[in-house]
Amino acid sequence: MRTALMIGSLGAFFNLYQLQALFPPLVERFGTTTTDAGWLNMASLLGMMITAPIIGAATKHANPSTLLAAGFLALAVINTAIAFTTSQDVLFTLRLGQGIVIPFLLTAAMNLVSKRPRSFVPLYVTGTIVGSTLSRFYPAWSVGAMGWELGFISIACLMVLSAVVIYLLPKALNAEPTQCMAQQQIAQQQTAQQQIAQPQTPLAYVKRAFSDTTLLVAYLTGFALLFTQSAVFTALGLWLSQAPYHWDSQQIGTLYLACLPALFFVLTARLFRRYMSETAIAISLMVLIWASLWLISAAHMPIMAGVALFAIGTYMFQTVTTQLLSSSRRVPAGVATGIYLSCYYLGGAIGASLAAYAFAVWGWSGVIACIAITQVVIFSLVLCTRYVCKEPSALTPHHR
Repeated sequence: MRTALMIGSLGAFFNLYQLQALFPPLVERFGTTTTDAGWLNMASLLGMMITAPIIGAATKHANPSTLLAAGFLALAVINTAIAFTTSQDVLFTLRLGQGIVIPFLLTAAMNLVSKRPRSFVPLYVTGTIVGSTLSRFYPAWSVGAMGWELGFISIACLMVLSAVVIYLLPKALNAEPTQCMAQQQIAQQQTAQQQIAQPQTPLAYVKRAFSDTTLLVAYLTGFALLFTQSAVFTALGLWLSQAPYHWDSQQIGTLYLACLPALFFVLTARLFRRYMSETAIAISLMVLIWASLWLISAAHMPIMAGVALFAIGTYMFQTVTTQLLSSSRRVPAGVATGIYLSCYYLGGAIGASLAAYAFAVWGWSGVIACIAITQVVIFSLVLCTRYVCKEPSALTPHHR
């Protein structure tokens, strides 16, 4: 189960940010402008925003292994098509297709997380960190080393390999000790009892999801989180490819390896929750995120150090939102995840496109201003949710 969870979250995010470090090859192959790059980066996020709630509701009872294997095969086909396209419009459509397929993987992964949240949340977030980093690094490296066609064909081959591994995993799971199997059966029975006790209509699930204060805070926070991350990484790739840096795609992709130290903090996040409330953790992480943006903005400071701190802050924040999401039992995990992903990737889609436009007009300072305004608005909405709603706060210690 752990292996399937890691492959699912890693493989989904591996396809999500493929173009953020590829601005130079995009200009050479498609004649892409700065604003076009923002739209191409947001295409997959837009597809996820539109389809995530539908897929979450439609697949809430599906076998996670089947969803993962089918999703990886579909992504293999799309990456193969990307390898041979020479039209920017077709590329946008294919990226949109990736966004439609990825929620199948993430919903399956979150269904696994919901079975053992305390143990599996760090693994899920670890997969997203490694996948996001490789999503920026590997395409930049492979396209730079092998060319556009072979680079994306190699990505397609990795997707096929992932599908094969997922297909073989159930056979290995059959060899688990009897005690582990018994525990799984008990968990499945408990989940089935919870589902029977809940309304079964999609509209009832949606009403419950939006009447749950915990989930509302998770939705708003997820929007702001990916808006910030997508805006920064999109603008950073554009910034470094131009004067005075003139970095190529491989150099830009290598920069994103600075995100990997965040793994240590995510895997030890349970220690922070033991001594700090979610509110204190969230405030600390916001301070860290803005300190890292200052480091990136300061010309005399190393950009890689700023990126490393920014990744630690944003990915640690993701553990908080994922924990909030998995702690709700009022709606099935797939439905809650679908709505969350829609809000999350709406933020990412707006962040990528708005950051590219702001950078083209006002430069890096314009991107920072957009992030600041958005975070202030979302923070105000979170406060309204906490103090207007009658339910207890979603970020109080009883949710730890």
